[in-house]
Order: sequence, then C-alpha cells, then structure tokens
Amino acid sequence: MYMKEYMHTNVVTVSSDTLVHDAEKIMRDHRIRRLPVVDKGKLVGVVTKDKIREATGHHATTLSIWELNYILSKMKVKDVMERDILTVTPDTTLEEAVTLAHERGVGTLPVVDKDNPKTLLGIATTTDLYKITADILGFGEPGVRIHLFECSKAGRPLGEVMDIIDKHKVVILSMFHVIPPGLGRQDCILHLDTEDASQIIKELKQKGYDVEERPR
Repeated sequence: MYMKEYMHTNVVTVSSDTLVHDAEKIMRDHRIRRLPVVDKGKLVGVVTKDKIREATGHHATTLSIWELNYILSKMKVKDVMERDILTVTPDTTLEEAVTLAHERGVGTLPVVDKDNPKTLLGIATTTDLYKITADILGFGEPGVRIHLFECSKAGRPLGEVMDIIDKHKVVILSMFHVIPPGLGRQDCILHLDTEDASQIIKELKQKGYDVEERPR
C-alpha cells in the first residue's frame, strides 16, 4: 500500500503572498483545515487554521480591536505558515506515513516528487490515513472479531489457529497484531466472516489458547 494509491491529487493551494483573510475563506469554502503553500511551482510551507488562530490570538492580547483588524487585514500566509514541513513521496508506504505523522505530531502530509522534493503531487491528512486504516482493518464491518492473547508465545503456532478456522469454512477478513502498552506481550485480532464464532473459540480454548470474542 503506497501513498500514490491514496493521496488526493486535486490539491487546493495558496501562495505565500495570499492574505490570511483570503486563506481562511478558501478553507471555509472547501471545508478543509490546511493549505499547502506553493510559490512558482515549489512547495514552501503549509498554513493551517490552528496557526492562523495562534497568530491572531497572540496579537489580540496586546492590541486594540482597531489595531488588530488593521494588522489582520494586511497579514499574509508567509507570516503564519509552517516552513519546516514533513513530506512523503508517492512510493512511501501507508504504514510508514502513519508512523511518521504520529511521531512528528502532524496533521497533513504533502506528497512530493522523489526527484524534485519541492514539487507537490498530492496530499493526505491524518484523517485520511485513519479512514484508510479503518477500512483496511474492517472497522464497523459485519463479522466477528476474536482476540487471541499472546499469539506469538512459544508453543502457540498460528498455523494451528488457521487450521481450526479453516475447518469451519470461515474466511479471515483481516488479521493484525497489537501490543498493549506496558504489558510486554503481542496479541492478535482476527476479523472473521461469520456471525457465530463460538465453536471456533471453544476449540481454540481446548487447544490451550487464551481467546475471547471482542465487541464490534
């Protein structure tokens, strides 16, 4: 799974000389919270609603309403944009993009050309990445999820789990590992294409597995 498969290519941008007031209107009109800033075809920053609010809030503490309105009417995107931006390329994997966004605490990932890192090709937000991940993992989809505790523990081969599920002619829609914080173990969540996994759970327990059905 690569960013080129999921990024938005019809990107709304502004220049660094755009007035903040106009940038805010563009955000409202398009129902977005972030705008890549592009000058002469090159990505130079990102402006967000939060950055604008932060900048205007700072001035509001020291100025009269008249002075504030005057300054805001003249303020440009380059005065409030984020210049140190995290970017990815079309060949960045979805997993890597999610990890980078989480580690850096950013809400948007501009996608740039690998050979020309200032050339904007697309964009993805953390909301997009969350939705994509949720779709891949099948959150909210029909079926039953079972939680297999300590699935990587020695003596508990996953192949045996697959055989039991296969014996009941049940399809595994998705499977992923989770590491509960602070517990030092690795669990597995299996999303099964069935409405009743009770017999599968019973047989797994008979084999010594610690397993339970999870609520949807």
